Amino acid sequence: MDCAKNLRRAPRRPLWRTAIVLLVCCAPWGAAKEPPIAVPPPTDAPATTAPAVAAASPTIPYDTLLEMYRAELGPLFRAGSTERIYTAHQLLERYFAGSPAERKAIPAQLDALGLDLNVIGRIARLRMHWPAIEGGAVFYVNERNGPYDVRYFFGVPRGYDRAQARPLVIKLPTPNAFLTDPRPDGNRVIAIYNTWIQEELAHHPDAVVLMPLLNLDELYGPSYEGMNCVIQSMLHIAGRVNVDPTRVYMIGHSESAHAAWNLALHYPTYFAAFSPLAGGAGADWQRLRLVNLRNVLPVVWHDADDVVVKVDSSRSIVKVLRGLRIDVDYQETKNIGHAPTPAIADERYDKMRARTRELYPHELSLQSNRPDTLFNRNDWLQLWQAITPGKDRRLYFRHGSGYMPVFQNPMRADAKITGNRIDVTTDNVESFRIGLNDQMVNLTQPVTVVVNKRAKFEAIVKQSAEEMLKDQLLLGRGWRYFSAFIDVDVVPPATRPTSGPATGPATTGPTSRPHRGKITVGPTTDDN
Repeated sequence: MDCAKNLRRAPRRPLWRTAIVLLVCCAPWGAAKEPPIAVPPPTDAPATTAPAVAAASPTIPYDTLLEMYRAELGPLFRAGSTERIYTAHQLLERYFAGSPAERKAIPAQLDALGLDLNVIGRIARLRMHWPAIEGGAVFYVNERNGPYDVRYFFGVPRGYDRAQARPLVIKLPTPNAFLTDPRPDGNRVIAIYNTWIQEELAHHPDAVVLMPLLNLDELYGPSYEGMNCVIQSMLHIAGRVNVDPTRVYMIGHSESAHAAWNLALHYPTYFAAFSPLAGGAGADWQRLRLVNLRNVLPVVWHDADDVVVKVDSSRSIVKVLRGLRIDVDYQETKNIGHAPTPAIADERYDKMRARTRELYPHELSLQSNRPDTLFNRNDWLQLWQAITPGKDRRLYFRHGSGYMPVFQNPMRADAKITGNRIDVTTDNVESFRIGLNDQMVNLTQPVTVVVNKRAKFEAIVKQSAEEMLKDQLLLGRGWRYFSAFIDVDVVPPATRPTSGPATGPATTGPTSRPHRGKITVGPTTDDN
């Protein structure tokens, strides 16, 4: 699918198809549902937001691509390899655009080029067909992307050049602007988003700004559909604009701050920092994931006199993070109330934006009680399954569709790379996977994995184009690359408990979604 054809002038798409449903939701997650307020579709009024992008985007000129390769590869760039790099890039485009059947032959074709697999991994995030977008423009995207509908607004800064990676700021709008009398129609909704993004571009002019289309029937989670409206938009926009994966940020206030906490806890691989303003994460299934933020900076604000969301929502979570020795930047004020002043918001924004993400940190932690594959992933560590997961539970949302499957007993791993040695301490982990590349270890020398002070692996690790690309299908194209993998059994298969699967990962696929079911208002329940 061409990467530009769904960039449209915002009023062209009827918003009734996006099922925007607005609710009053100033209270934290868990409040009972309010009656939905449907937003009418827009009329065919002339566009007022941005010029349309061309319906087709030709390949970026060859000379420009060479400069992009040079910038991306740094010392790995070799002038004598440019034709092979270009051919590899063409194969990557075919791989990610193709069907599962079409992908099968491409890893062997990449191997036949004789390139360092880490070179191919580094250029995977570059797109040959990024459109030439006018700086300062705002666009609305509404299309099907695999199993997901992606609907979001985004703006590009003035002077945007597709050959240069830009920071990405994800702002999660709150519903206040839509709770007017009379209710805004569809065209007014478009105008509101356009104004928000234009103001952001004027105030902070260097970053791409993304705002998911608000659906307060789901919010931004914790339901699958709610979280996907943010995460799938983030992954999708990387095919539209040149996003710097070391500088991805998220900001939210009030109800959106609760969402920001939850999203960062479940998807810590992607964010450099996030700024939750007057929000929190108080559920046990969220708190146990706090160690996952070891390489993500929370930039938090709350006012002591906030009567909408009590300040203890932030105080308590900050206290736990500091107890875990995880970096957190917390600012608490007095006599301001629920909303930060512009000066406070700017200061928090600047602190957030000052953080750059280490893509392949040498130390990380991961704790989870979720069965989903992607929720058991943090950077280069993937937990496959627990030794004794305990009873499966279904937590029904007070707000949002479906339910959340969890295990009774969480699993945890702490891992650290020192030279070519990887030390892992596990708790209730039966098996796990480590992803590696040339920026983490010397792949020409043996790698040693020590688990709970016992050597589990020592050998030169085989690199694989097939495994590297499969992993990018899980994480999203180009966000990270791992050219080699080590699978480790903490508990030998012959001694594993007989109550669970004997072999293979127990986690579910990243696209699995629960069916719509009973919505329980009140404490979570077990479901047999």
